[in-house]
Amino acid sequence: MKDNPVSFKKACIIILLLMPASAFAYDRELWQSFPSMNYVTSLAESPTVIFVATTGGIRRYDRFARTWLAPLTTLDGLPDNRVQRIIYDPDTGDLWFETPSGAGRWLTGIQSIMPGGAIPGQLNKPRPTPKIPPVFPPFGYYIDDRQIIGPRNNYAITNVLIDSWRHLWIATWGLGVGQAELIDGQLTFLTFGPLEENVTAIARDGDAIWIGGEDTYRAPARGITRYHPRDNTWEYFEASRIIGLDDPQVVSILPDSTNVWFGTHNGLMRYHKRTGQWFTYRDTRRWGNVQALARDNNTLWIGSERGLALLDTKADSLDRVSGSERAIIQALVAGPNYIWAGTQTGLYQTARGNRTWRAVKDTQNFAKRPIRALTIYDNDLWIATEAPPGLLRYRPKDKTWHEFPLAEVGSRDKISIDADSASVWVATSAGAFYLDVAREHWTHYTTFDGLVHTQVQIVMRDDEYVWFGTPEGLSRFHWVRAIFEKY
Repeated sequence: MKDNPVSFKKACIIILLLMPASAFAYDRELWQSFPSMNYVTSLAESPTVIFVATTGGIRRYDRFARTWLAPLTTLDGLPDNRVQRIIYDPDTGDLWFETPSGAGRWLTGIQSIMPGGAIPGQLNKPRPTPKIPPVFPPFGYYIDDRQIIGPRNNYAITNVLIDSWRHLWIATWGLGVGQAELIDGQLTFLTFGPLEENVTAIARDGDAIWIGGEDTYRAPARGITRYHPRDNTWEYFEASRIIGLDDPQVVSILPDSTNVWFGTHNGLMRYHKRTGQWFTYRDTRRWGNVQALARDNNTLWIGSERGLALLDTKADSLDRVSGSERAIIQALVAGPNYIWAGTQTGLYQTARGNRTWRAVKDTQNFAKRPIRALTIYDNDLWIATEAPPGLLRYRPKDKTWHEFPLAEVGSRDKISIDADSASVWVATSAGAFYLDVAREHWTHYTTFDGLVHTQVQIVMRDDEYVWFGTPEGLSRFHWVRAIFEKY
């Protein structure tokens, strides 16, 4: 009997249609998601994995390797990252899940999600929650009935699991998942992801990365995150627990050798690295959003919705730039010779060591366009403009301009850019864009490629990686490897 190519083609199409959507998932070797996963709703155990359901997806702990696997999120096929309940089916090896947007199964055999279906009746019966045996929480915390009592906050216990290896797992609402070996009873809280899911600011500070966020319609902002990539640990600074950290809604971050500066919805904050002390400048509260920060030796330039100000860091004294009250400062950046300011009325500059600002002029009026974002690399100034929308490269040495049109920069949402000599990354509400400068070619990245959310609010190049801050957490892309493999 001869093969029928038409029938074979139809069979292939049917197989593709029946395959789970996540079979076409992003490349896990290139993309990694860091949603906020500290609000835990449910726990489940398989022979090899402990599953932790959170409001940011499903965490997975490999019991044999004693390490965390990549989390499951909407990128893997979950209909919603806010997972309400999970149940493991020992007969099939599948993990059932429920979310506000629908239910489904994680098919462990093929590592893929099958949406839809109903949890079998025998698995849907209520299960008694085991009593928490005596354990020793970290200093300052203790267990009282159904909550964790902390130094300043209390955290509800939402689920408890004692697995077959005699390990205790405690699901908490805000502290991540607690884990203890019952042999010694030492309880550790295992957190993951930024404190704020709505990430609006990122900055590299030596071996650490600072992450700030803003309120969402679900919850107010709680604080600021410091992430240590080398050991994959998350450190949280909560406003309710720290004197001097008055405003957790962060718009901009600027680390220097002594301090980390935070522009917030209500002004300026400082974190002193040596002492670990926080301080809020109360005189800045009337300025509104501090959109941008730039450092020039002992002068910190502060750009806000109500103009430009400076802080003499040696004398710790604030001063306003006269006449700037009418300007909305969108961006600031320090170059080798000048400090640059992007405003709604165009581009301004002041020489380093000087405090006199002047409008940049050019014959084609490039510098008069409304500016959304700035960055500088090797004295090349990159400018995102609102109208006409696009990217400009300005070289102060020879005063030349080059334009790279990009319609998505015209959005009223937050825009961010970062660059090196050969490439530029742009964060927009329609995804992330990569510009190959030599070829003048744009590449567009969305959730289909691996972003945890299409709306990208901040971008930061980080050696071989690039970080994206979104309303649903962080994404990290190994862009050097991706470009190398492509070419």
